[in-house]
Amino acid sequence: MKTVFYYVSGHGFGHAVRSALVIRALYERGIRTEIFTSAPRFIFECNLKGVDFGYHHQIFDIGVVQSDYRTNDLPATLEAWHKLLDSEKGWLKENLALCERLKPSAIVSDTAPMPLRLAEAAALPSILVATFTWEQILRFYEGDSPAFAELADRLAEYYRLPELMIYTPLSFGLPEAVRSVKVPLIGKKSGRSREEIRRKLGLDKREAFLASFGGIGVNDIGKLGLEKETDYLFLFLGRRAQKNGNLITFDNREVDHADLVKVSRAVITKPGYGIAGETILNRTPMIYSSRGKFAEYEPLVRELKRYIPMRYIPPEELFGGGLRPYLETELRFSRNHLTDPGDGEQKAADLILRKINT
Repeated sequence: MKTVFYYVSGHGFGHAVRSALVIRALYERGIRTEIFTSAPRFIFECNLKGVDFGYHHQIFDIGVVQSDYRTNDLPATLEAWHKLLDSEKGWLKENLALCERLKPSAIVSDTAPMPLRLAEAAALPSILVATFTWEQILRFYEGDSPAFAELADRLAEYYRLPELMIYTPLSFGLPEAVRSVKVPLIGKKSGRSREEIRRKLGLDKREAFLASFGGIGVNDIGKLGLEKETDYLFLFLGRRAQKNGNLITFDNREVDHADLVKVSRAVITKPGYGIAGETILNRTPMIYSSRGKFAEYEPLVRELKRYIPMRYIPPEELFGGGLRPYLETELRFSRNHLTDPGDGEQKAADLILRKINT
C-alpha cells in the first residue's frame, strides 16, 4: 500500500476535518496516510473510524496567535513565525529522515507552507490543499507592522513550490503562478433527516440552535445568556456529554457535528471554512458575529451569503445577552441561494492519486 504524508494546519479545527475527509477518500483508493499536525488526535479519530492512519504531533504552522476566537496577538504571531522559520533546518532534517524510513509517494499540505519545502528537498510530488494562504492572511496586517509584509514575502516563496493546488468555493487570495484545480466543497453532510436526528439525540419539540465556535472556543459562554432562553435548545459538541437545562453538550465520539448542524434552525458561530461548508451542505442558516481583524472574514461572508441565509449579530449584543431577537427571526432559503454537491474530497483524492501515479 502506498503512503502519503499529509501535513495539516493546526489553526482551528476546520483544516483537520477537511483533511480527514480527503484522507478517508484516499484510504478508499488504497492509499495510507501519515498525518502530521498540531491539531488534537481525537479530531482525526472521530472522523476516521475504520481508517488505518499514522499520527505525528508536530508544529510547522502558526497561523495567527489568538487569545480567544476574536482577539489576535500580533506581536506573538510575528515572534512565533520567526522562531518557527528559524528552526526549519532541524525540522527538515527530522522529516527527511521520516521520508527515508516510511517512503511516502507524495507530500500533501493543507495550508501550511513548510511542508512544501520538504517535498522539494525530498524530490517528492507536492500538493497544496487550501482556501487561503498564510501569506495573504499575514499581509493583511502590514499596516500594523512592516514586519508582516516582510514575513508574507518570505512565505510567498513557499507557496510557489507546489506542483498542484486544490481549492474549493469560499477561497480567496490564492497564488496564481501554481497549477490549480477547483473542486466542490470539502465538508461533512449529514445522511439523516432532521426528524431522524431529533429522535437519535432525544431532543424535545423546542427548536434547536447549534453554538459552534471552532478550536478557539468561547471561554465566556455564560455571557451569551442562553440558559435564560428556555423556549429554545442550545446544542454543543465537546469531549463529554452533559445536559444543563436547555444547554445540551454531545460527546464528539458519539455524535457527528454535521448532524447537529442539520438539526438546528440556525448555527450561532463565527464564520470559518469548516462551519461555512457544513451549513451550506446541510442547508442550515447562520447567525454570525465578527471574528476580529482577520483577512479571511469579509471575503468568506460575502461568498457565503450566496449560499445560505445569514444574519449578523454584533459581539456586544452576542455577549451582552441580546441574542433573543435574532433567535426569533426566521431565516429562509430562496431559489437564488446556490447549492454545492459537496463531494470535493472525492475529487481531491482522485487528483492526488493521479499525481502519485504520474
